[in-house]
Amino acid sequence: MATETKTARWKLVVGYGAFSLVAFVLCLFLTFPYDTLRGRAVDAAADAGFALRIGSLRPGLRGLTATQVRLSKVPNGVTPELRGMLASNAALLPGPEELGEPLAIDAAAVRPSLFPLGVAFHLDMLGGNVAGNVGGLSDVQLSVKLADLDPSKGNLKGFSGVDLVGKLNGTLNVAMPKTRGQPDLSQANGQLVLDTKELIIQGGNVIVPMYGQPTPFDLPRIALGNIDARIRIEKGLGTVETMQARSEDLEIQGSGTVKFGQRLDVSQPDMDFKLRAEPEFVKRLGILGAGLTMLPADKEDPKFRVAHLGGFFNRPNFGPARPQMR
Repeated sequence: MATETKTARWKLVVGYGAFSLVAFVLCLFLTFPYDTLRGRAVDAAADAGFALRIGSLRPGLRGLTATQVRLSKVPNGVTPELRGMLASNAALLPGPEELGEPLAIDAAAVRPSLFPLGVAFHLDMLGGNVAGNVGGLSDVQLSVKLADLDPSKGNLKGFSGVDLVGKLNGTLNVAMPKTRGQPDLSQANGQLVLDTKELIIQGGNVIVPMYGQPTPFDLPRIALGNIDARIRIEKGLGTVETMQARSEDLEIQGSGTVKFGQRLDVSQPDMDFKLRAEPEFVKRLGILGAGLTMLPADKEDPKFRVAHLGGFFNRPNFGPARPQMR
C-alpha cells in the first residue's frame, strides 16, 4: 500500500505567501497609474517654470524609478500646450531654443521611508549620485548627500551656462517647522557641508547684477581648487564655521552669517571674505581684476584683500569690507 505524503504546513504558508507577493507586485506593475504620476510631476515642474521630460517610469530596486529624465528652464514660460505635450510624453517636442538646455538625470527613484516618515529618493546624475529623504510628522526633515558629482557631465554647462570640472561632495541635514502648513526655512536647524576637489571654472556665461541691472558676463578660467565649507544653522541663522578655498589662482577665506528667509532666494548673507589672487589671474579677470585690486588690504596680512557680501541672494551686493567697529 502506497504511503500517503503530506506537505509540511510551513511549506504551504511560505508558498502561498510568495505567490501572494508575486501577484501583488505583478498587479502593481500592470495597474499603477504611471501616466497620472507623470502628469503630476510635469505640472509641479511647470509651475516653477521648468520643462520635465521622463523617458520611462517603472518599478525598480530602489522604488518607483524614472529613467532618461531631462529638466530644463523654459525661457518664455511653460504654455498649456507644452505642458500637455510633456505630460503625454509626446515623441516630437520643441528644441532647446524653446525648452532650454536640459540637465540630464540618468535615473531618479523614490520610495516610502520610515525614519523619518516620508519619502526617500536617489538620483543617478553627473557621474555620481544624490541621495536623501524628506518627511516628518511635525517638523519637515530634509537630508541630502552628494557623492562624487562631476559637473562636466550631464550637460550641466548647457543648463547653467558655467563650464565646470572637478568633483563635488557634500551633505545637508535640516529640520524646518511648518508655518501655515509649509516648511519654514527661516526657522530651520541643521548643518550644510560642502567638499570639492580640483574645481575649475573653464568659462561660460552668467547673469550678474551690475548697477542694479542683470548683465551678461563672460567668465574667464578660474581655478577654485579644493573648497571646504561648513555652515551651522540654528533657528534660521547660518553661521560659517569653516569656509576656505585654495588653488594656483587664488586663496579665499570666508566668515560671517546667512539669515535665511522663507525662500532661499530672499535669504540675506552677511559675510566677509579675505582674498589673495595671483597677478596672472588678476590680469585674466580683466575689468573684474581691476575691481579686485581696488579692494582694501587686510590689516593683519596685506597680501590679502578684504570684501563683504550682503544684500539678498537674488540681489547680492559685493564690495569692500565694512570698517571694523572699535
